[in-house]
Amino acid sequence: MKKNILYILVSLLTLSVLSSCAKDFLVEKPVTDIYADNLLTNYSGFESMNYALLSMVRDEYGRMDINYGSTNFGSLPFAKSTMWSCGTDNAWGNNRHTEFRFFSFPKNITGMTDANCFLSIFEWLYKVVNTANMVIGRAENEDVDWDGGSAAADQQRKAQIVAEARLYRAWAYRHLTYSFGAVPLSTEEITGANYRVDWERNSVEEIRQLMEADLKYAIENLPMRYKGNNTRPNQAVARHYLGELYLAMGKPAEAKAVLQPLVEGSDYRLMTSRFGKNASNPGSAFIDVFRSPLYSEGNNEVLWAFLNTEEENTSYGNSTVMFMRNMWVNYYSNDSAISKLTCALYPGQTPILFWSLNGGKGAGRCAISLGAFKLYTYDNQQDNDVRYDENSLVWHLYFLNDDGEEYEIPNFINLKTNAAMSNDNDPTIKQYHLPSTRKWQYVNPVFEKSNADNQFNNLVYLRLAETYLLYAEALLKTNDAAGAAEWINKVRRRANCSEIPASVASIDFILDERSRELITEEQRRETLIRLSQENGGDERLASNIFKSRVRAHNEVSGREVRGMHDDVTPVLFPIPQEFINSNTGRTIQQNPGY
Repeated sequence: MKKNILYILVSLLTLSVLSSCAKDFLVEKPVTDIYADNLLTNYSGFESMNYALLSMVRDEYGRMDINYGSTNFGSLPFAKSTMWSCGTDNAWGNNRHTEFRFFSFPKNITGMTDANCFLSIFEWLYKVVNTANMVIGRAENEDVDWDGGSAAADQQRKAQIVAEARLYRAWAYRHLTYSFGAVPLSTEEITGANYRVDWERNSVEEIRQLMEADLKYAIENLPMRYKGNNTRPNQAVARHYLGELYLAMGKPAEAKAVLQPLVEGSDYRLMTSRFGKNASNPGSAFIDVFRSPLYSEGNNEVLWAFLNTEEENTSYGNSTVMFMRNMWVNYYSNDSAISKLTCALYPGQTPILFWSLNGGKGAGRCAISLGAFKLYTYDNQQDNDVRYDENSLVWHLYFLNDDGEEYEIPNFINLKTNAAMSNDNDPTIKQYHLPSTRKWQYVNPVFEKSNADNQFNNLVYLRLAETYLLYAEALLKTNDAAGAAEWINKVRRRANCSEIPASVASIDFILDERSRELITEEQRRETLIRLSQENGGDERLASNIFKSRVRAHNEVSGREVRGMHDDVTPVLFPIPQEFINSNTGRTIQQNPGY
C-alpha cells in the first residue's frame, strides 16, 4: 500500500483533466501536464479539478485497474460497480474469475485479504478522498481568483466548488464504510510533508459525522438541479445520500425531512409517458429512462447520469470506457447454438452480426438470480409489469437468414438451472441461457465493433425511483405505513403493477420492490449491509437481512455449504493486507472472520 499511496500522490500532482466529464471537455483538447499548484489558482482551474474528480467517480462503471507503484499491470475483468451489486440476494457470479469467486461462493472471501479487487477499490476511493481534500483545502487560499465580479459572487463560486468536492468525499466514504467498516479518516490533502504510516481505523460513527456535515454543506450550496444536464452532482444527489445516511444512523424522521423537498418538489418526477430517442420504438417510459438519461432529452427522473461518447467522436482519442453491458448482458454468443449460426451475407462475422442485432456484446460475468426473477410474480403481476417484459429484459434473440431476413432463434432463453449451479466444488457456472436486463444495452455505431466489450453511451447512475423507495422506508420507520405504501405504489403504478395496501408495506417488501425496480443499478450489497447493521446489528449473523435474503432468493450463493447459513462468514470486505503491512507506525486490525 505504501507504494500505491506514493503513486497516487505523484499522479495527483501531475493530474490532467483529460478524462473530465464536462461536455466541453469531451469535445475540446485540454492542455496536458497541468500541475495542481498552477491549476488551483482560479475558478476555471478548480472547475477542471472537480471535473477530474467526477471522472474518478464515473469510473465506478469501468473495469478495475491494477496498479503497483508506477507500473500498470492491466485490469480485472469486472466493473467496480459489481463489487456492490453481485453476490447478493438478487445476483451471483456467472463467469468465474479467481478474484471474484466470492460472488457465487461467499465463504471463499475469508482467504482473500490480499485480493487485488479489494485493494483496487480501496485505493481508488482514497484517491477520490485525497483529491477532494485538495480542492477543499486549497480553496481557502486567499489568492485564488474566483472571477465572480463581486465579493458575493466570488463567495458563491467558491462555495459551489467546495460543495461539490465535499459531496464527492462523502460519496467515497459512503462506499468505504459500507464496504470495509471502520477505515482511516482523512480530511487534509496528503503531501510529502504530512505523509503517514500510522493510520488508525476511525469508527463508522465518526466518519458519518463528517459525511453528514459534507452533505449538509452540499445541500446548502448546490442547486437542486443545474441548468443544462444532470451529469454533475447537485443538491438532489446530496439529499438522496443524506436521507440514506440518516436511515443508517437510525434517524428516520431526519431522513424523511431531508428527502421530502426532493420527492415532493417539482424539479424531478417519475417518467410515466414515452419520451426521448426511443419513444417511437416498442417499449415503455421505464426503459426510455435508460435510453435517454439526460435532462436535455426530456428526462426528469435521473438525478445523476454519467456522460460518455464514442472514441471516434473524441478529438483527442480518449474516453472513459464503461463495462455495465459487458457485466450484465449474458454471454449468449459463447453458446454453441449461437456460435454455429451463419449468414451468407456476413461470412465469418457471426458474433459481430449476432450482437449488432441483440443489444451489444455481453460477457455474462454476473447473472440475475432466479429468485430475483420470481419476485416479479408477486400478486401474479409478471404479465403486467413493464420491468419484466421483453422491452426491459431479453426474452428473445434474433439472427438473419441468408436472404437478410430477421428471425427469432428458437427455444434459447429460459429460467432453468444448470448442473454447475449446484456444483459446490467449482463455482464456475456459465449459465448463458438466462434473460438479461436491457438497461445497459448499447450497440457500437461501427458495425465491425458490435462485438467489442466496451460501451460509450450515457448511463443512468442515480434516479428518483430509488429516492421514492428510500422515502417509503423513512415513512415506514416513522410509523406511517399508509404513506410508505403510497410511495411504493407510485413506483408500482409506473410499472403497471397492482397497488399494495398499508398492511403489506414492510422492509422486506421494500427490498423486493427495490430489486424489481433497481436490479443491476442498486448497490445492493450496501443496502443489505445497512439494514443488517441497524440498531447495532452484526452483519455477519445468519439471522440478519443480508444472509437470510441470500438464502431465500439466491439459489447459487445461498446454498448451504457456501457460507450464508453461519454466523462466521464475513460480509464486509477485508481491509487490504498490503495496507495493513505498510502501516508500520500502528497495528491495523483485520475485519472479523478473516
